[in-house]
Amino acid sequence: MAATIYALINQKGGVGKTTETYSLTRALVASGKRVLAIDADPQGNLSGILAADNVEADQLTFADVLLGETVHDVEVEGIWEGLTVLPGNSNTTKAIQQLHTEHGREYRLKEALADSLERYDIILIDCAPSLELHTINALAAAHRALVICQPGKFSLDGLSQLQLSFDSVSRYYNPLLTVAGVIVNGNRNTLTHKAWIGDLAEASPWRVFTPYVPYWSVIQDAMEAGLGLDEWPGDDKARQAYEIYARHLAHLDEIELRPHLEKIFPKHDYSTLES
Repeated sequence: MAATIYALINQKGGVGKTTETYSLTRALVASGKRVLAIDADPQGNLSGILAADNVEADQLTFADVLLGETVHDVEVEGIWEGLTVLPGNSNTTKAIQQLHTEHGREYRLKEALADSLERYDIILIDCAPSLELHTINALAAAHRALVICQPGKFSLDGLSQLQLSFDSVSRYYNPLLTVAGVIVNGNRNTLTHKAWIGDLAEASPWRVFTPYVPYWSVIQDAMEAGLGLDEWPGDDKARQAYEIYARHLAHLDEIELRPHLEKIFPKHDYSTLES
C-alpha cells in the first residue's frame, strides 16, 4: 500500500509544527509504521533532531530534490528504527530562487516522491512558516494537510488566508488535497487561551482536534534530548503527552488507540480509556 502524505503547515512560525511532526513520528514508528520525515523548512530544525548523523553543509538535502535529485539519493537514516529523514537546510531558499522561471516547479516534490511511496506507510512534511514555493510543493504532494496553531501566536484571521491557499492549491495543483484538521499546540488552559480556542472552534472550517497539546516542558525536553515521550524516564506527564499525540493519530485513523497505548505503556491500566 502506498504511503499517505501529510503536510504540517501554518504560515506563522513558532506554533509547534516541528514539535508535532517529531512527536507524531515517534508514535508512528513505535506502532511499527515505516516513516519518511521531510524537512521542508530552510531552518532545518527537524533534521537536526531526527537525523541519526549531523547534516553537513555540503550534503544533499530537500533543496536538491526540488532541483532533480532522487529521494533515495538524499534520504538519510533516522534516530529510530523505521524512520528515514529527508533533511533540509538553508539551501532550500536558494533552490526556490533557482526554480523561479522553471516550468512545473510546483510539482517537483510530488514527482520525486512517486518512486518512494511504496517504501513507506506515512510521509510527514514539516513545512516552512510561509506559503512560498517549497510549501506549495509540499501541499501539491500531500494527500492531507494538518494545520498547527498556538494561542496568541496565530490570528484567527490567518485561517482565512490558509483557506484561500488550500483552495488555490486544490484548484491548480492538487484537487485531491484535504485538510484533516487543526491541532492546537502550547495550550496553557488560561481563561485567555480557553476563549481563543472557543473562537477557533467556532471560526474554523475544519475539525479542531482534541485534546489540545499543553504547554509542558517535558515535550520540548524530550525532543531536544532526541527521545520519544515514551522513552522519557520517570515522568507521568510524558506518558500523558504521548497519549495526546497518539490520539491525534487515532483521529487520523492511522493507529488503534487502546491497543497502541497498552503496547507502549504495559504497566498502565487503559481498560477504561475513552476514545
